[in-house]
Amino acid sequence: MRKFIIGLVGSLIALGAFAGSASASATIDLIWSGSGNATTSVLSSDTGIVLEVWLVAGPNGSQGAGVSVDYSAICGASCVTAFASNPGGPLPFPLGTTVDTGSRVTNINAGSLPPYVGTGLTAAGQSWMLGTVTFSSIAAGAGLNILVTANDGTDDVLDLAGNVISGTTTFNVATINVAPVPEPGTLSLLGMGLGGLYMVGRRSSRKR
Repeated sequence: MRKFIIGLVGSLIALGAFAGSASASATIDLIWSGSGNATTSVLSSDTGIVLEVWLVAGPNGSQGAGVSVDYSAICGASCVTAFASNPGGPLPFPLGTTVDTGSRVTNINAGSLPPYVGTGLTAAGQSWMLGTVTFSSIAAGAGLNILVTANDGTDDVLDLAGNVISGTTTFNVATINVAPVPEPGTLSLLGMGLGGLYMVGRRSSRKR
């Protein structure tokens, strides 16, 4: 996005002679904090469901990224309770403002300005958590719902030379299995059934 690119002008000038490779790439991963992977299961009453957004560098390293998370497939605007970018470490600079549009959290970002400040992700496989999105209860039916981090025309992912590589970046997805909360009546019936089975078992053991 423009603010992201403008924030990197200094490094672009300094590294202008370093040509980008056609093989430059990166990966954006979505990881649920609760499960530690791209899939999790929750009840529709659960709160504080945290999604982490990770940048994993490709063979040309990475100077940072500003990407977005589209949550419109699973809930409305009120289900996101918090969001934040996470600059620091090798990507120390916040570049632009992170915004929730009501269906998408845009510009989840962190970047560096090598060689002056920070190092960036200098080798393939190095990673940095760009930020997080926190959800409240997700009132959806049971089943898999997909969160997509997508290049919506404003997202930028950069290699270490400052070249935009969004077109060759893999934007992975996360899935969340939302189970409805059992109704009190259902819980009562279940309890009665288990109690009945217990009594039958006791009677059988006495007859022996």
